[in-house]
Amino acid sequence: MSADTPGREAESSTEGSVRGDAETLRRLLGREIGSPRWRVGDKLPTERELGETYGVSRNTVRRALQVLEQEKLIIRHVGRGTFKAGGNASAEEAFLPSSDSLSPASVVECRLIFEPEMAPLAVARATQADLERLASCLKGGAAATGVEEFEHWDGALHEAIALATHNQTIVAMARALAVVRTRGEWGQLKARSMTPEHRRALHTQHTNIVASLCDRDRDAARSLMREHILYVRAYMFGE
Repeated sequence: MSADTPGREAESSTEGSVRGDAETLRRLLGREIGSPRWRVGDKLPTERELGETYGVSRNTVRRALQVLEQEKLIIRHVGRGTFKAGGNASAEEAFLPSSDSLSPASVVECRLIFEPEMAPLAVARATQADLERLASCLKGGAAATGVEEFEHWDGALHEAIALATHNQTIVAMARALAVVRTRGEWGQLKARSMTPEHRRALHTQHTNIVASLCDRDRDAARSLMREHILYVRAYMFGE
């Protein structure tokens, strides 16, 4: 078949590249994901980066990732990225609420119960790599130029705190709650309520929470997280 045949991509002569074939890429990435290269919860390269690495189009990458997600090898969050799933990926599914119950208000209410008690466990178990990941999220939030970008780093920071607990059930629960961030209603609420003042206040709160984790202060971490979620509820819903 010639290189210009519709629906097929030309083979790359670059060493390590693969044909423009989603199944070939799926098998290759599946082996990589199953290797020690990435830990459970680690973020994979972007679709663009994967395409450049393996010499294929983004559509090919996207098709391969869709299959890997169906096989429970990865977890994908719109606007946040692709992550290596745990050995028991169904744990996250077990905590996913139904679509009709996944309202922003109900999720924030759930976070108010869940996240303040998650923070002390992160204090006790966070490694240096975890703290560095948190610092990176803070840096990204500080540099964000718009609501969508700030929201990305906000979500990444909260997920990083969950990952710092090194408890896969907690990580699954946190990710299930974070699904609401992919819904249009959440984005509309954020767009309407996210003023520059609120962004500055949220970044300050995030900074203080991370500082409490670095200081290994469980009481402060719990208290600061609770105050943070209450603030989110107040400015988003007027409660």
